[in-house]
Amino acid sequence: MDDFDDQIKQTTKNPWYAVRTFNCQELKISDFLKERKKVHFVPMTYVEKEKEGKTRKILVPVVHNLVFLQKNESRKATLAMLKECDVPFSVLCDKETKHPCEIPDKQMTEFRILCDPDFKDTLYITHEEAEAKPGKNVRIIHGPFAGITGKLHRARGGYYFIKTLAGVGVMMRISRWYCEVTE
Repeated sequence: MDDFDDQIKQTTKNPWYAVRTFNCQELKISDFLKERKKVHFVPMTYVEKEKEGKTRKILVPVVHNLVFLQKNESRKATLAMLKECDVPFSVLCDKETKHPCEIPDKQMTEFRILCDPDFKDTLYITHEEAEAKPGKNVRIIHGPFAGITGKLHRARGGYYFIKTLAGVGVMMRISRWYCEVTE
C-alpha cells in the first residue's frame, strides 16, 4: 500500500454523501451507481463461507445498508440521480439545515485506506462503541498509514487506533510509538 500522503495527492477534493438503504440493499445501490459511472464506496471485508465442502473467502459488506457516494455534481443533480434508483434509500442529513451531510474528501480517503479488506488487523465497531472508548486524539506518523488522524485507545494490553465516520468505526491494532498526540 502507498503512503497516505500519496493517496491524498490522487484525490479530487469533492465531498461525499452517506446513503442509507434498507433490507441489505447496499449492493443494489452500488450496482446502480456503477452503471452511472459514479465514484462510490461500500466498506467490504473477507469472510469464509463453506460451499460444497470447500471453504472460500468472499467479500461482503462490513456494515449493511451504507454506501458512500462522491459528490461530483450539484446537490440537486446528485439527489435527482439517486431518485432514479428503484431501491429505497435516505441520504444522511444535517438535523438543523436538512441538507445532506457532506463528508470531506480527506476524511473519506483516510477511512477508505483503513477499510482495505486485505489488511487483517481491522475490527469494525459502531460509532457509539467508538465514542465510549477512552483515548487521546492522535496522528499516525510512521508506516503506511502516516498522516491519518483518529483516537488511540488502550485495551487488552495493546493499543488500538480508532477512526469513525457516518456511524461506523474502524479499529486497528497499532504501536503507540507510531502515533503523536494532537490535542
